[in-house]
Amino acid sequence: MESKVIMNVFHHAAWGEPIAIYFFLIGISEGAYVISTLGWVFGIERYKPVSLFASIFSIIALLIVPPFLIADLGKPLRFFYLLLPGYWHGTSPMAWGGISLMLYTTFMCVYAVFVYKQNKKWARVSGLLAVTFAATTCWYTGVVIQLNPARGLNHTATASLLFFAGAFISGTAMLIILFWIKNLIKFGEKVGDELIIELGKVMMVGIAFEILLTFNEYLQLTYGTDDEFVYLKYILLGVMGTYYFWLNVVALVASFIILAFTPLRKRVGGVILASTLVVAAILGMRHWWVYGGQYLQTFF
Repeated sequence: MESKVIMNVFHHAAWGEPIAIYFFLIGISEGAYVISTLGWVFGIERYKPVSLFASIFSIIALLIVPPFLIADLGKPLRFFYLLLPGYWHGTSPMAWGGISLMLYTTFMCVYAVFVYKQNKKWARVSGLLAVTFAATTCWYTGVVIQLNPARGLNHTATASLLFFAGAFISGTAMLIILFWIKNLIKFGEKVGDELIIELGKVMMVGIAFEILLTFNEYLQLTYGTDDEFVYLKYILLGVMGTYYFWLNVVALVASFIILAFTPLRKRVGGVILASTLVVAAILGMRHWWVYGGQYLQTFF
């Protein structure tokens, strides 16, 4: 029996590695920036010595993002469309996200300048504006992926909260690791062990919230529709099992246990270990979130 192929369609993941890295880096930038504002914006004096370092790191992490986004467009020159009024659309989360991302970058740089100049008044003003747009940008990264009913795994109202919590703990964890490296190589003023251990306690609260949200999503899929059970059994616990279960869930729980119940929580080495697990957990989360939602689309 003869057959003839009329059309052959190749299914692929529209959002790949650049988007996963984008979500990871922008979250780290936002989380680290929140820590940088604790001193100059929220008045916690012991955090002022690390504010400039944290804000500069936030800027660097954020500036790595645009090349990944532009490359992912396929036609990089289309990036400039976002800057032209005729192409801007007020009902598009991406349009608002582009604006908030640019304003976040601008005010974050302004904040770093005023912190460097020790200008208390304008550091606080610019810092408040930057942290507002940081929160808006974090909200947008969750919304832009949740508002797609074709990707059932991502179509959840808790998406932005997952991104908020993940951004905060991953940014804090990365700063803790960098402070430790900074002390190790004797770069600049030493960051006290007490401050690093205190940041571990702050991070622990965020980890607990992230675990709660992740568990809530697990319950939703377990007691959900047939489609939701498929997402859980064959995607999260199947093809994405390494990213979801081992890198994300296990690493988060292990880091929380270290910081909440073990003697390691009072030692810098224990906090560094927990921070490394948190970075791995959020990197895994960004991957299963991006790839998992598109998995069924690559077959049907």
